[in-house]
Amino acid sequence: MKPTFLTVIQVFQIEGMVALGKMLNPATNQITKSIDHARYVIDVLDVLHEKTKGNLDPGEANFLEQTLSTLKLNFVDEFGDPNTAFTAGELA
Repeated sequence: MKPTFLTVIQVFQIEGMVALGKMLNPATNQITKSIDHARYVIDVLDVLHEKTKGNLDPGEANFLEQTLSTLKLNFVDEFGDPNTAFTAGELA
């Protein structure tokens, strides 16, 4: 099976949801959260969104935008404003 652009986005989508604690971590079979990793995944998808603008078919563009929106809304739900600086040890 050859990966598609949607497959790439889905990999990041799942990784982001795991980092946000919205899905079980497949490595540990537990809920884990990582604000740094969640931010990283969102940042990677933001870069892909910016760099592929105008080069995606409507379905791909829509899926990428919906994935970003979902991850960002869940980030705010779990950690608050993504622009707020957190100090070490602030989040458990």
